[in-house]
Amino acid sequence: MKSTDYLKSKNIEFKIIHLNKIPRTAQDVERIYGCPLHQVLKTLIFIGKTEPVIVVLPGDKRADMDKLKEVTKGNNLRMAKPDEVEEITGYTIGGISPFGIEKNVKKIIDESVFKIKTVNIGSGKAEIGIELDSEELRRAWDGIIANISQKACN
Repeated sequence: MKSTDYLKSKNIEFKIIHLNKIPRTAQDVERIYGCPLHQVLKTLIFIGKTEPVIVVLPGDKRADMDKLKEVTKGNNLRMAKPDEVEEITGYTIGGISPFGIEKNVKKIIDESVFKIKTVNIGSGKAEIGIELDSEELRRAWDGIIANISQKACN
């Protein structure tokens, strides 16, 4: 997997998690794996005027479009369609990883992620997750760290 190869190349410690069902959402991972929703990181893909934007945030939060607009310098963003997600990342929805992506993209992770001890993130394959310490994730991160989330509405 490109994502685990990337993490290994950075000497990042992580654990591979084999899921017995294929998740489509962060809530699915919470239910299948049994970890709290805030530990499940979701990777969202947005299409912008100049380049795609990859956004990573805890599963119990949602992207704040005003904050994203500020961080991306007023870039008018829209959610990527499933075929665009696969074209940009090489991954399908349900297992998107922010690592191992070969296309030119802007990456933004919500700063609240680093207040969580252990996080779970997609590996690039829906049935396999990656669990790691958030400080290991910080060492691996090659993008922007910013306040880009808001509490999700229930």
